[in-house]
Amino acid sequence: MRVVYTALHGVAASLALRAIERAGFPAPLVVAAQEQPDPDFPTVAFPNPEEPGTLDLALAQARADGADLVLANDPDGDRLAAAVPDPAAPGGWRVLSGDQVGALIGSYLLERTAAEPEAGQRLVVTTVVSSTLLGKIAAAAGARYAETLTGFKWIVRAGQGVPGRRRFLFGYEEALGYAVGDVVRDKDGISAALALLSLATAARAAGRSLHDRWDALEAEHGVHLTAQVTLHAPSPAGIMSRLRAAPPAALGGQPVTGSEDLAAGADAPAGGDAPAGADAPAGADAPVGADVTGGTGGGREPGLPPADVLIYRLPGGRVVIRPSGTEPKLKAYLEVVEPATAQTLAAARVAAAGRLGPLRGAVADLVAAG
Repeated sequence: MRVVYTALHGVAASLALRAIERAGFPAPLVVAAQEQPDPDFPTVAFPNPEEPGTLDLALAQARADGADLVLANDPDGDRLAAAVPDPAAPGGWRVLSGDQVGALIGSYLLERTAAEPEAGQRLVVTTVVSSTLLGKIAAAAGARYAETLTGFKWIVRAGQGVPGRRRFLFGYEEALGYAVGDVVRDKDGISAALALLSLATAARAAGRSLHDRWDALEAEHGVHLTAQVTLHAPSPAGIMSRLRAAPPAALGGQPVTGSEDLAAGADAPAGGDAPAGADAPAGADAPVGADVTGGTGGGREPGLPPADVLIYRLPGGRVVIRPSGTEPKLKAYLEVVEPATAQTLAAARVAAAGRLGPLRGAVADLVAAG
């Protein structure tokens, strides 16, 4: 398997290449122009792998070398971006979202540990703004699942206040951060790269690709299409207050079936959510901090502090809104879910995309309203 790797002028290259070698994988093809640390980042407009265009050199090398996978660490090496060949994508390559990589690694680690003792105590974790797909994967695997506030200080602590044993297996947030196991109790782009390489290698040995693995996840659990919308707002606090006083009844042509305000903390259920340990309706999200265990029960992750976050639930969808911590902006995290099978996957993806567009516009209008 041919892999292209870039460190984006950061500090991760030497450590990542040593880790890949010691794990027994072939040496990747390195983007030489971005291998050495350079604080000027001369080949990228902004060295954030989430930004469009940041992976252009790596993707160009992948096309030229006939690669099977692109891996990129951000400059300090704690995040991971990945891209896979896709004839339907512009340029023949598709950059995977953080939610896609998180679901792929999470499902793979759950498969690998399924036969271990106390497999029911394995815990996978994500955040209130990330996709709900990992919870469904965990439920199918008979594992524990928790949602926390954003930030790895919350992710890696999940389960600590819950009675009984928990084994932290994996945690992620949609902004390309992943914690694999409990050795590095923070996001780490190098161990995440090794996990994704291991998955890609195993898939290839079985005659499959990462793209095939993603198709299988959505065929089993439904299409989960996510998007982040950043909205400029002169007074984010004022808008959040307005939304609390007058929550929307509908978004994108769909009724709001439940809402949640995390300003009071996440210890007590809010109206519209399934009770702890109960099965949520199809397409609905589990309560924040809930264990989704396919019937083994659970509850909210205790001890989460108040957060300026609003969650709106729709039939087969969800919107999360919070202010930026550094700029006069609001961030909205959208998810639409469409049931699918292997036979209906293409149509389900079209339907999900058709719902996401109006939802995106409705959220922008909601924020812009007087």
